[in-house]
Amino acid sequence: MTQFLDYALKYASLGWQVFPLMPCQKIPFPGTHGVKDATADEVQIRTWWEKWPNANIAIACGKASNIYVVDVDVTEAGDVNGHESLKEFPALPETIKQNTPRGGFHAFYFTDDSPANRNSFRPGIDIRGNGYYVVAAPSVHPNGGKYVWAQGCAPWEREPAEFPEFLRPSKQAPWTKTPLLRAHDVVSTAPASADILQRASLYLAECDPAIQGQRGHDKLLWAAVAMVHGFLLSDSQALDLLTREYNPRCVPPWDLSITKDDKDFRRKVSEAQKLAPDKPRGWLLEDESYAIQPNIDIDVNALLNVNTSESDKTLGGFFSTQPPNTQSVGIDYWIIKKPSSNTKDLTFLTQPTGLLGEICEWINTTAIKPQPLLTLACVLPFLGVLFGRKIRDSLGSRTNLYCMGIAPSSAGKAHAPNQIRKLCEASGCVDLLGGSDVASDAAIEERMSLHPASLFLWDEIGYLLSHIRSGISQHHVRIVPLLMKLYSASGSIYKGREYADMDRQRTIIQPCCCIYGTSTPERFSSGVTPEELQDGWLSRCLVFLSHDNPPKERHGCDVPPPPEICEKVTAWATRQITITDGRSIDTFVNTQTGNVAPPEQIIVPRTPDAEKLFLAFDGESITHGQSNPELACLWAKAEENARRIALICAASENFQAPEITTSIAEYACRLVRYLLSSFGSEIVPTITTSHIDAKKQKLVTIIEKHGTDGCWKRDLTRASQWTNNKERTALLADLVEAEQIIAQIKKTNKGAPATCFWTVENYRRHSE
Repeated sequence: MTQFLDYALKYASLGWQVFPLMPCQKIPFPGTHGVKDATADEVQIRTWWEKWPNANIAIACGKASNIYVVDVDVTEAGDVNGHESLKEFPALPETIKQNTPRGGFHAFYFTDDSPANRNSFRPGIDIRGNGYYVVAAPSVHPNGGKYVWAQGCAPWEREPAEFPEFLRPSKQAPWTKTPLLRAHDVVSTAPASADILQRASLYLAECDPAIQGQRGHDKLLWAAVAMVHGFLLSDSQALDLLTREYNPRCVPPWDLSITKDDKDFRRKVSEAQKLAPDKPRGWLLEDESYAIQPNIDIDVNALLNVNTSESDKTLGGFFSTQPPNTQSVGIDYWIIKKPSSNTKDLTFLTQPTGLLGEICEWINTTAIKPQPLLTLACVLPFLGVLFGRKIRDSLGSRTNLYCMGIAPSSAGKAHAPNQIRKLCEASGCVDLLGGSDVASDAAIEERMSLHPASLFLWDEIGYLLSHIRSGISQHHVRIVPLLMKLYSASGSIYKGREYADMDRQRTIIQPCCCIYGTSTPERFSSGVTPEELQDGWLSRCLVFLSHDNPPKERHGCDVPPPPEICEKVTAWATRQITITDGRSIDTFVNTQTGNVAPPEQIIVPRTPDAEKLFLAFDGESITHGQSNPELACLWAKAEENARRIALICAASENFQAPEITTSIAEYACRLVRYLLSSFGSEIVPTITTSHIDAKKQKLVTIIEKHGTDGCWKRDLTRASQWTNNKERTALLADLVEAEQIIAQIKKTNKGAPATCFWTVENYRRHSE
């Protein structure tokens, strides 16, 4: 192992997420995704530094590593000195500290209340948090100096202190609501209001930063276009936002103290004014997703006028609405706040009530590496199948769920399904469990025809999905379409494929197929395609994403399922739902004819106010789809999944007379919103790019192996038979345009002209 790999692994062992930078540089390698790639996974870290043994080390700041950095810098010219700027504040709390090669330092802190990122908080002082990174020892600065830990202040020598309040950037003034402007309403070029500037700031935070070697100038130009055409900002306003909030995220940022860089940066705004994007002027003013809503928290009981007997169940502070003096508070005025990813919010979601909460608590207590979010992801489909075919609501909603638990390798993903197996054994309901692996769609059909309520616990589902996507076997290819049909057929009759031998066709009455699959983020992303964002498969899945790789605990790991939990599980497993003529639901398991009435279930009622919440959530989901068309299908079944979760929670809380109350509906909507938001922001971008990027990386690897001699096109073609000529040509063109590879026409040994490819580094050596 190299020294860099040793340190990278050491940082990862602390829970810090790392990724590689180019040797002696502060920028990621071409073709990588910078801080978005950061991980604490040992396998990935070894893969990186075995490929680039001299790569510098970057540490992701913010919630990724739970560290926030005060970056004190001194410019080479000496005109900016962060040490001088610090003199206006009290002494910094002693904490983890790293000395930087230009005479500055990085002070590492922790906090549960993330400070805002702020470049030039004071001259020579930057605040680094979510979305940012710092270079870490023993990395080498472009000037040849090394990053080193201050004596006695390395992260393995001391704990980080609490982030100092006096260095926390002040929050902006409270927002005052103004009417949402429409593009056709804009008739002047007056400076944009504070409201519009805040919206533009939110949009800019989501724009991809300009990265050297990855068409960075185009990305800056688009950001400028969005400012001057999308939000109708003046040149000076656009330049101010781009300078303060966009440029610091670029890799490397434009050095605006250099005249050439400053002119180049400013020119992008004037170029943007000359462009005419294929969108109406001011189109971003109509985008509700960047409208900042008033944060007025009120009690849900007061808003809905619900019975005060439920007040102890109400989740206060979840809704925002118009100011309290609004005359009529109706459904049209409700604005459901965006999900919070803070620890308090996640703690609430992972501590449900009823049998659901009891099972989760037992599993978490017995975990060597507790993963509360993944536990919830596993217990929900277990209870879904336990209650399956026995309850429904008046709209026909059922309890079948497809849940995916995504977490780093060796982070404790297998514990919850193992405990569910033990609980089934102790409760006498092992028949609820399907196979741990699947060979074909026919195998699932056969299982479901014998056991119409079945839970499939699939480890490493990412591998299964990759195999399905590969198309190697037609039996595997048909698995996902079958699962989609079973999901939708839970309230009706599923008829299998027609065969010449009619005895082979499967008929399943009201199937309740539930899935809990585990995977790592990388494997899950590689197992699904961008098309599956649109075809409805991923909208049927609830993805529970955990970045945690908690330390091991040893207490309580041998505690068996508590008897009171087993009794409740057994009571539901053996519960008989009698229909009008006295027969059991199981009478219909193998029904082959369609003229027999389907089984009945307990109809779980909803309070009127719970129904209003579902309707509000459905409206919110539609809005998400309209403002983010690429995610529209992902949100298409948001309300449906929330209703299913609410059904499970209701039956979990009340065996005799389950009811979906306001608090249950609110919890279900809140959970689904949280899951879809995290999935859309963290997993979807990797799905939509990972497959093409993976193919490009394969080509770069082949070219790199040929060293300074270069790789002839014929050799590249022979080594890349996994793609066709048309796709290969397009991928190579992208790589050349992105300056990740060099292509030249040269004469072969036989004197014929042919194309030869090099990586950038090998081409430099070749030219020397």
